[in-house]
Amino acid sequence: MGAELVSTVDIYNIIHRALGCMDNKILLHGEITGYIFYSMLKAEGTYTDLELAEYTLIGILHDMGVIKTGYKDGIVQSETTNVWAHSIYGYLFLNYLSPVGDKAEIVLYHHLPYYMHGRIKSSYLKLAEYLTIADKMDVFMRMEGHGMEMDYFIRRSNISFSAKALGLFQTAQAKYNILEKIRTEEYVKELSNLYEKVNFTERQKKGFLEMLVYSIDFRSQQTVIHTMSTKAFALAIGRLMRVSTRDLQVLYYGSLLHDIGKIVIPLSVLEAPRRLTDEEMRIMKAHVVITDKILRGVMDEQIVNVAVRHHEKLDGTGYPLGLRAEELSSLERVTAVADILSALYGKRSYKDSFSPKKIKDILKSDAENGKICSKVVQVVISNFDMIIKDFEKERNETMEKYIQINKQYDSIYERFKEYDA
Repeated sequence: MGAELVSTVDIYNIIHRALGCMDNKILLHGEITGYIFYSMLKAEGTYTDLELAEYTLIGILHDMGVIKTGYKDGIVQSETTNVWAHSIYGYLFLNYLSPVGDKAEIVLYHHLPYYMHGRIKSSYLKLAEYLTIADKMDVFMRMEGHGMEMDYFIRRSNISFSAKALGLFQTAQAKYNILEKIRTEEYVKELSNLYEKVNFTERQKKGFLEMLVYSIDFRSQQTVIHTMSTKAFALAIGRLMRVSTRDLQVLYYGSLLHDIGKIVIPLSVLEAPRRLTDEEMRIMKAHVVITDKILRGVMDEQIVNVAVRHHEKLDGTGYPLGLRAEELSSLERVTAVADILSALYGKRSYKDSFSPKKIKDILKSDAENGKICSKVVQVVISNFDMIIKDFEKERNETMEKYIQINKQYDSIYERFKEYDA
């Protein structure tokens, strides 16, 4: 990795692992659709490797709206019934939360039948047509119960999808043998190679990870700002403690990803309107182990440890490993305090936000009892008003995005229901 703390292929691998932990069928469908989409664009021959990498990631993430809408009935059900819900949320997540928001309409329109495209004004309709073919090809080739007749692509040409897009798929198939590479899983290495040879900017890398993480939080209004506040608090504390530029980057990535394992935690547990039962707490605690599974071996070890040790305590009573003070670094201690500060300051389904005095009293008590680092707590208490004031500006911007996503979902969904007629 050299001087680069997080590489482009690391971002791809984190997305791959996170989707796989959520549901391996969603991962498989996303990656195969993304690979077919990539092969078609490559066959067209007008895109740079960087553009191909961006579009391929959009293809891989085209169904990410199911994080919000749910997928308990399976990926085929999501792809064949009520297709607007996950398409719209996928579009909104990409549009508001990702570094490729200008291209998000590719996802919004990928389930819109071709014969309706005349009603739409979008510079990305052609690419949406390509994604439609890639999506339908994977459903047709691999999934049972999709209800598509054997002559589907002949009969539905220029009705459900573009004949030109189908022709491009056939060109790509002849040129790259797409179906054989999918059968042998050779496509997996090809996708990895793509992300190894391109370099996203730091803004793009952070943007794709923030989109993934915030889309998990956006399932619930109560948790929507938790990751963002933990990150903001950790960075503020780190700056006040004058940690190095590299350590600030470690804090950024570690705190951003600290709850990525919650991608597998049921919403009924995340939003329980009371204290969790013992069984629910066991399920909730598993998010740390899942976070470790997603990050370990991909991200820098310091980042991984900052992320997965935020529930450890200096006296050994924390989880998942019961580590003690001498085993916990200063950056890990900072993130642990930032996470607690976020939980105390934030409103949850079972509690209101605590007052500044109560937050300080709880932090001081935990420090005096040897649970969390007294040095970090002192920095927080001494600079409490400034830390909170700086955070609230970012919080307001994030909540505005949350409100806009929900408003636009309702508006777009009403418009899209007309296309079912």
